Amino acid sequence: MSGNITANIQSIVDNLDHIEWKQAIYEAITNSLHANATEINITFKSDTLDYENTKKKIDEIIISDNGEGFNNENTEAFQEYGTQHKKIKHNIGAKGVGRFLYLKVFDSVYIESLDKEIKFSVHENIVVNTLDTKKYSSTKVYFKKPNIKLIIDYSKLKTSIQEHFIAYFKLLNTKEVDINIYENNEKQLQIKSSDIPEFKTKEFKVNKHSFTINYVFNNKNYNFTEGFYCADNRVVIKNSDLDQKKKLKAFQNINILFLLSSEYLNNNVDSTRANFTIMPLRTSQQNIFQDTSWQDIQIALKKEIKKIADENKISIDKIAKENLEESLIIAPYLSYYLKSNEDVYSVETLLDNAKKALEEDKKTVRDDIEDNQRLLNIITQAELAEYIFDRQLTIDKLKKLTDEDAIEKEIHNLFMKQYTKDEKEDYRSNNLWLFDDRFMSYNKVFSEAQLKDMFPKLIDNLERPDILSIGEMNIISNTYKKNEITDIVIIELKKASDKITPARAEEQLIDYAGYINEAYENTKIRIWTYAFLKFDEKTENSLKNKDYNRVLTKSKYPIYYKPFNAVNTIINFIDYHALADDAHNRNKTFMKILKGKETVS
Repeated sequence: MSGNITANIQSIVDNLDHIEWKQAIYEAITNSLHANATEINITFKSDTLDYENTKKKIDEIIISDNGEGFNNENTEAFQEYGTQHKKIKHNIGAKGVGRFLYLKVFDSVYIESLDKEIKFSVHENIVVNTLDTKKYSSTKVYFKKPNIKLIIDYSKLKTSIQEHFIAYFKLLNTKEVDINIYENNEKQLQIKSSDIPEFKTKEFKVNKHSFTINYVFNNKNYNFTEGFYCADNRVVIKNSDLDQKKKLKAFQNINILFLLSSEYLNNNVDSTRANFTIMPLRTSQQNIFQDTSWQDIQIALKKEIKKIADENKISIDKIAKENLEESLIIAPYLSYYLKSNEDVYSVETLLDNAKKALEEDKKTVRDDIEDNQRLLNIITQAELAEYIFDRQLTIDKLKKLTDEDAIEKEIHNLFMKQYTKDEKEDYRSNNLWLFDDRFMSYNKVFSEAQLKDMFPKLIDNLERPDILSIGEMNIISNTYKKNEITDIVIIELKKASDKITPARAEEQLIDYAGYINEAYENTKIRIWTYAFLKFDEKTENSLKNKDYNRVLTKSKYPIYYKPFNAVNTIINFIDYHALADDAHNRNKTFMKILKGKETVS
């Protein structure tokens, strides 16, 4: 005897939302649990050659169980599209499309159970062949020809199954269920339904609807915050997977694992059973079955979690205040956007949200400056404060790069990224102010072609300085136009070496300055030159004997400088420690003001 479903499978599958392959596995496990199975075996079959330590591509998945199997009643339900059979019998809800989820991932499915053989695919209706005798003592489902490349991480799969079914195991209180996972004939791992933590339970109302929260609070084995929204005693979606406008974003410093269930959630799960149809916000268009939004649910849920924390002697308000204060210490320039922390966000989230708000305000001002003068003032103050603060971060990074193992490229990119050559660079893109604040606006970096065109003798004799920057001091947007150049900065960023003596470095820098000025007939432009030396007592004596001036710093060695009028340059010899210390001294007053330790009179 045989029968077949009358619905068009292709159209049903096409109308289902996209799912992850694991969703098909979840559906099969759920069917086994619905059949009162106590042992479920999942076998991943692979024809890939068995190379050691090589993850294999999965060609077929077989799921077997010792449950009730396909009797006449549930076989009839299986053949009907949109059946409510499981909901009536078990109160564990089915939308009647679970078997079609399989075909979102696999080409075909074949089932053996009791006296039934069932097969179906996207291109064929469900065909049920009823045998004369009960040939099969267990139920086996064969998922054939996956339409995606399946390579399994078994540890991650175990975690995802445990998380997905934790609500089922907790809410139904079923007897022990073992889920065994195999690759070919080799057992990979086992999941036991009893391996769940002890939950506590609370009831609360959202509008007229009753909700139940089952939770584990501050359990050392669950050192994270996550929520699971359930429908009909199974997880539908994790809080972390919800859309931004729907999820609970609060309490990121509190370890709580919770399951939320309600008849309202049962009635508003979508056809894939992977999400809900609940709107983010309540609207006038909502129907009588959707009189409560995600916003309503999350507001009520936050209140319950605060109560749970209070019962466990944890002050939510104290954590919120501490996180807010730490955020202000880390980023004082965002103070306008860091005024409250009602949702007890983590420091990271507070800072991310504040930065996003600042960027949104910038866009608003760009679109309409005239009507947003107050907002413009707030933004400019924040950007100035951010710039000063970012300077300090750069100084701190330079201090970390001053050890002997720091590579030349890392230090080079700290001052200005290598190969910078376009005109989009701004004051944020270079850090030449580390040498002198007058260089804040110097961001035009000459290419070799430009050097050859404007300063041919320099390029012919150049031993390639690491950075050659040029700018006009009185404007922010610097120039590549030769006749408008007033200053050039040459920085030799060669790694300090015993082979580079002060005399050799001085000679080279004087030559560079001379080659540049030879390109001008009636004037000489100012040239600022910097070079790093391997400082020791011998180096210092050499510089002192050459009448170099000194700028004292808190580091071991000062900065040495000397003007050379013939080529209109000042040569500076420096080490990275002294440079970082000098920059820190120039920035520290601004930092004190930002942190409220000094006021401007």
